[in-house]
Amino acid sequence: MNLTRFRTMLDIGRDDSGRVVLPVLDRDAERVFGGQLLAQLITATQRDSGKTVKSLHVAFPRAARGIRPLFLDMEATHDGRSLGHRRAVVWQDDPGGRRVAVTASILLDHPDEGYDHQFDPAAVGDPAAATPTDIPVVPGEARIISETGLYDARTAPAEFAFWMRCADFTDEVLAKPVVAYVSDWPLIGTLLKPVTGVSQVDAHRRVETGVVTHSIWFHQPFDVSRWLRVQVCGQRLVGGRGFGTGAVYTEAGTLVASFAQESVIRESTV
Repeated sequence: MNLTRFRTMLDIGRDDSGRVVLPVLDRDAERVFGGQLLAQLITATQRDSGKTVKSLHVAFPRAARGIRPLFLDMEATHDGRSLGHRRAVVWQDDPGGRRVAVTASILLDHPDEGYDHQFDPAAVGDPAAATPTDIPVVPGEARIISETGLYDARTAPAEFAFWMRCADFTDEVLAKPVVAYVSDWPLIGTLLKPVTGVSQVDAHRRVETGVVTHSIWFHQPFDVSRWLRVQVCGQRLVGGRGFGTGAVYTEAGTLVASFAQESVIRESTV
């Protein structure tokens, strides 16, 4: 995905009835990529507020279908001096009635002056020492740090790390949507790494997968046109459900974002 296509995805408008419409880039997609919806929610929220998104908490009750238009309803529940809150629903028309694909709770923020401490060890390294790779959801360059990728069926610990940067994305308004977009992708594949003989390539084939909830927290401003280290860790896989977490660091080791995801991961019965 390039800058033009990414901006097109965030070009949120209204239809003749005044409904807010979210662009769908691939009308043939069986399901809309969740990262797209995360990025669009952040964009829609920040567009109408003097604050920035501090955190986003999303549930995906159903998969959104590429063939149908996506509509967004957003409610301003609070606007304070430093914090605000929005509730959002993404839905589609369906012969059986309104089909809700996403419900979201979004916290808006105007930073206050105060303490500045980072309590986890800084994840540092040299992007030039990592292996260039193609990560489809990264709209720019990516370099893998881990010895095995998510499409490698060899058994490995549930950990995955990579560098990313989007040199063309110098507009700071795009930084949070880009990281949110990417954050939806690696967690299920990371949880599958310890499972013998399967990998992310088996998703929706041998393994039934889907995101249930996704949360992302932004700690401070960052520049996505410079290298960012994404560190992902699988925490638990049991009962057909997975849980994993991730962190995003600058090249200097500053933690700028964290994310977590619950998912469905179970052997396909088809």
